[in-house]
Amino acid sequence: MESKSRGRPRSYDPEQVLERALHAFWKSGFSGTSLDTLALATGLNRPSLYAGLGDKRTIYIKAMRYFQKYAQTEFGKALEHKDTDRSFADVILRYLKTAIEVDGYHEDINLSGCAVISTAMADALADNEIQAVLKEVLMEMDEQLYRCLEVARQNHELPRDIDIDALAFLMTSAVHSIGIRARAGLNLQQIEASLLSISKMLCPA
Repeated sequence: MESKSRGRPRSYDPEQVLERALHAFWKSGFSGTSLDTLALATGLNRPSLYAGLGDKRTIYIKAMRYFQKYAQTEFGKALEHKDTDRSFADVILRYLKTAIEVDGYHEDINLSGCAVISTAMADALADNEIQAVLKEVLMEMDEQLYRCLEVARQNHELPRDIDIDALAFLMTSAVHSIGIRARAGLNLQQIEASLLSISKMLCPA
């Protein structure tokens, strides 16, 4: 049914445009991605980009939050208990393996690594807004994991005296490392082979 709104109808899918912008930033970083590159990637001209998404920094921040929402959803699924889990080590292993799916090589777009960390690191020191986004993304990831670990400790799936902050730090550090190694082009099969040992080290029986 045609819209009867007096305003000009939106002729594009904002989420699809944001995803295409994300891929452009993911490939070249914030500084290395021009407005012309974004226009080419999204199929929109500059006036349409400004009208629909804002300036370059605004588009970048929206794209990073878009990626973070996706990552949080996937990591959240990994932290959910399964009937097949033999111990909490299985949850940790699944969480770490999810990093390969989220930050590993994506053949359809020929990209790898965490979109936020891969693109924000170079500009975070000089740009307060980008630094704030990077910090917020890391804190949200830590808090999501911390809540799960705290419940596991209360349910006696983890030792009562375990340092939850340290365990969460180690797990998220491992996840970030997987993304960095993927970005560097290292063999993810070798990384995956070591995850089982890591999960057992972090959650000994």
